[in-house]
Amino acid sequence: MLDINFINIENQNKYQRFLYGYESLFKNLVILYKKNKLPNKILFNGSDGIGKATLVYHLSNFILSNNENDSYDIENKEISENNKSYLDLVNNTNFNFKHLKVDDYKKSISIEETREIINFFNQSSINNKPKIFFLEGAESLNINSSNSILKILEELPDNNYFFLTYLENKFLLETIKSRCFNHRIFLSSKETSLIKEKLILQYETNKIIIKDFTPGTNIKINMLFNELDISKKNFSEKILAMQNFYIEEKYSKILDLIHIYIENYFANNLEKNNFFKNFRIRKKINNIIHNIKLINNDVKSSFYEINLLLGIR
Repeated sequence: MLDINFINIENQNKYQRFLYGYESLFKNLVILYKKNKLPNKILFNGSDGIGKATLVYHLSNFILSNNENDSYDIENKEISENNKSYLDLVNNTNFNFKHLKVDDYKKSISIEETREIINFFNQSSINNKPKIFFLEGAESLNINSSNSILKILEELPDNNYFFLTYLENKFLLETIKSRCFNHRIFLSSKETSLIKEKLILQYETNKIIIKDFTPGTNIKINMLFNELDISKKNFSEKILAMQNFYIEEKYSKILDLIHIYIENYFANNLEKNNFFKNFRIRKKINNIIHNIKLINNDVKSSFYEINLLLGIR
């Protein structure tokens, strides 16, 4: 198995040298860039784990590695392992690219963090290459940082690109959306299945494929199950193991995965004739998890309530 720390899995997108799916979209973006018509402010939205960040990293690599040795392989949508821009990026020494994402131990992107974007665009470019800023998770902007982003979008210098992603069905100021070229990212069910299989093969993880999960979420669940050695355990044992892991790590994405896994369990495994009862239970569980994230309720007692609702002893 690859030596991957699950706590760092959210940052694995920048190491992903393969772009699965999105053939037409990516090639169209490449054509626009070659014709000097690529919008320099693009907002990608879609489900969590659908591939938004990976797409942005590949588009950024294509732009920054243009005319380099081992430049981006457009036909195969692959970054060479010897690509200089890629190596600089993974080593955090690519001064023409910067990435900002909400800290997983915080709740929002602050005004101080958005000032990093202003400073970045005010600095000189290296080797006259374009400068690219990637803001991942724009739904985490608060009102002050949102206003700061608006100002940046309005005054973006030439030969600079600002790529943003946000989760669909989450709030984002309409004024931010209106200043960007907007593109919704989605996959067909067939594409989703194929990408899940490719990721499982690439990461050499267990072969669990969970219906209705996006490829990214599916591989995160598989990695978590591998970390906890619970792939073959039953639902109750999996939930308890994930809860204990969250209590130890206090890492927000673990709580999100627990929530998604419970939702999937209700959607696919409980009797249809108990719909209204299950609806009430799901609503209660959603409220408990929301309160854990929002007001930091006592986690152990909150998990105890959830387990009672699920019939876990």
